[in-house]
Amino acid sequence: MPELPEVEAARRGIAEQLVGRTCISYELYRPRLVVAPPDLTLDAIVDHPLQAVGRWGKYLWLIFPPCALLIHLKLTGQLVGCGTSIPGFAAGHPVPPYNTSLPHKSTALRIDFAPDAHLYLTDVRHFARVQLLPPAELPATLRALRLGPDAASPDFTLEAFHAALARRRGTRLKAALLDQHIVAGLGNIYADESLWVAQLHPERLVMSLTDDERTRLYWAIHEVLKIAVPLGGAKILHGRAVPPVGEFPYVHGRAGQPCVRCGSLIRKRTVAGRGTYFCACCQSASEPALKPSPELPARVAP
Repeated sequence: MPELPEVEAARRGIAEQLVGRTCISYELYRPRLVVAPPDLTLDAIVDHPLQAVGRWGKYLWLIFPPCALLIHLKLTGQLVGCGTSIPGFAAGHPVPPYNTSLPHKSTALRIDFAPDAHLYLTDVRHFARVQLLPPAELPATLRALRLGPDAASPDFTLEAFHAALARRRGTRLKAALLDQHIVAGLGNIYADESLWVAQLHPERLVMSLTDDERTRLYWAIHEVLKIAVPLGGAKILHGRAVPPVGEFPYVHGRAGQPCVRCGSLIRKRTVAGRGTYFCACCQSASEPALKPSPELPARVAP
C-alpha cells in the first residue's frame, strides 16, 4: 500500500487536473524526501509547465522541461491535489484522512501551480522518495529498475506471465506476485485478492501449478484490477477492510469474517514476510475443486 490502483488514481488526477499548468513555487518540508545529483534541485521546475505524468507499476513520474520527478510512495505515501482552480483529488495511503487540512506534520512536499492549484505529498512513515533527474535519463533509469510488465498494461500477456513464473519455480505464490520483476504493481492487498479469486493457496509453490492454474491466476489479476482501478484502490484502514462483507476487497483485511464464496472464516498468517489473508476451504494447499458462487466467477476468463 499504495499499489498499482492507488498510484494510477494519483496519475489520473494529476493528468486531468495539473498537466499543462506552470509550477510557480514549491515548499520542501522534509529535505530527505528528495534524492538528486548535486547540480539539480527542485528550483529547476519553477516557471515551467508540467508536461506529462506517467506510471509503471508503483512508480510515478512528473516531467517538466528541465527536470523529471520519479516518485515512489513506498508504504504510506499519499498525493493530494487541491486549490480553487481544480476539483481536487486524493490517492495513496488513507492515513491521514484525505480531508485533513494541509500542510500537516506528515507533509513532505508541496508543489504550487498557477493560478491556484497545489500538489501535496504526505507520508506518515517517511519512506517515500522523489528522485530528480534530467528527463532524457528517465527511460534508462526505469530500465535499470528491471521491473516486470505493468500489470495493467498490454505488455502483461499470458505468455510473459508464464515465462516469468517458469523462472521462479521454487517460489511460493504470494512471494511470486509480490516480486516486481515478475509483474509490476501488485502488492500485499492485490496479491491476496488475486489468489482468492483464482482459488489458489498463497503458500503453494509455483512449480506445483498446472497450466490451467497459471492461466487462472493471470486472469484473476486482471479481474481484481478491473475492480480496484476504477475505485482508486481497496478501502483498507489500519489493516482492516472498511466495506461490508461481500464488497471489495473480498479477502484482504477480513480475518475472522466469512468467505463470501463458501462461508468459511477467512484466515490470516505471515507469508513472504507479509500478513496474508486467505480462505483455507476455497484456497486449498493442493489443487482445489473450484467453488462457484452467484456473486463471483469461480474461474476468471478473458
